[in-house]
Amino acid sequence: MDCSYRGCFVVCVVTSLAAVALYMIMNQSLNVFVVGGFMLPTPNVKHLSLLEVTQKKSHVLHRQSVDITPAGSPHGTIKRFEANVKQVSLLEISQKHPLVLHRKSVKITSACLQNGTLKHIVWMNYPRVDKPPTSFDHCNVRSCKMSINETLISSADAVVVYSVNLPASKHPNNNMNQVWIMSGWESPVHYHSNTIFRSDWNGRFNWTLTYRLDSDIPFPYNRILYTGGTVNISDVLRRKSRSIAWFVSNCDTPSKREVYVKELQKYIGVDIYGACRNSKSFDCPKERFVHCLGLLNTTYRFYLSFENSLCKDYITEKFYNTFMTSAIPIVRGGADYARLLPEGTFINTASFDSPKSLAKYIKYLERNETAMGYFLAKKHKYEYIDTYRTEFDWKCQLCAKLHGNIARKYYADMKQWLNTGTCLEQPKDLPL
Repeated sequence: MDCSYRGCFVVCVVTSLAAVALYMIMNQSLNVFVVGGFMLPTPNVKHLSLLEVTQKKSHVLHRQSVDITPAGSPHGTIKRFEANVKQVSLLEISQKHPLVLHRKSVKITSACLQNGTLKHIVWMNYPRVDKPPTSFDHCNVRSCKMSINETLISSADAVVVYSVNLPASKHPNNNMNQVWIMSGWESPVHYHSNTIFRSDWNGRFNWTLTYRLDSDIPFPYNRILYTGGTVNISDVLRRKSRSIAWFVSNCDTPSKREVYVKELQKYIGVDIYGACRNSKSFDCPKERFVHCLGLLNTTYRFYLSFENSLCKDYITEKFYNTFMTSAIPIVRGGADYARLLPEGTFINTASFDSPKSLAKYIKYLERNETAMGYFLAKKHKYEYIDTYRTEFDWKCQLCAKLHGNIARKYYADMKQWLNTGTCLEQPKDLPL
């Protein structure tokens, strides 16, 4: 939008304060984020009015009022300003199921925006060979810069430490004005380093950034999006000819999933693809993953979304990928699936006393189109969504958090937070 120098300066100041205030309010109460735009109030008012679609009728809007802090102006009260009104998509976390997103369409006003002082974020022990995605363009709060150059740590506002395999040579700074963040997207049983448990790291971490929903910056492997979609159940069932597929490359896991599947195969067919395949023809290298995933649309009714470890909130892409297909996921993990996800979108092995009982139930479903239709209809109300491209991206959450009122907290015992009561070491659903 074209602005005069004086007008743009005023609008940018007002907008910055409003955007930060709105983010803090929403993050604390509704867990709401805006994708693709900013919500701007009329200057010097105490309420932000949002138009949102009613839950009952998609063509009906109702108005919602949100309190914000009034914004002043260095040039006196602004009587009005020009801004573009546009329709944007707003995503919010379901209050009932934390791993589900809902989409709302709302009208907002937009104007030029500055996010304040640039915050510098530096990685220690970045986990990948290639450079990290550093763009914050898709975020509401964008005034952050990210680097993997560890020589810049001393001058950073925040340091993200990838802790899974942190070398013993790494030590924290003593600059307590910095925010240090423990990150790791592996379950605790796969932490290959004890470096962050040393005494020199005690009390150094201020925030956590993991897949766990109780992290300071929660970033689960993904979420699913409610769309209310439908499916032709008869068409899906007509083209499926086999029962269960499993794509797997790790054949010896803490969860002993391979033992469970071996027992399950005594009672029902399970086709295993990948490094652990049970037939030479069931090859599935990474470069053919899309082709293999397509089999869940053309051939298989069910897919084993079994995790390699049984840990709190640990639900990986093995589950989310099935929402790009018409196969029903069978889950086995340490997460509380019933709390996190909608009923009917999965079958949980924990609901059965043995692999034999599970096999019996799967065979029942295959004979009963109505029962199968229940799961297919429920599952197809949700779709796969790449949260990397939304405000739920960990980078967006971190940048916004750095621009908020930084809570100075410390983790005195990171080992306890990671390990105590978070994983089941001995599975209880295996044959004796």
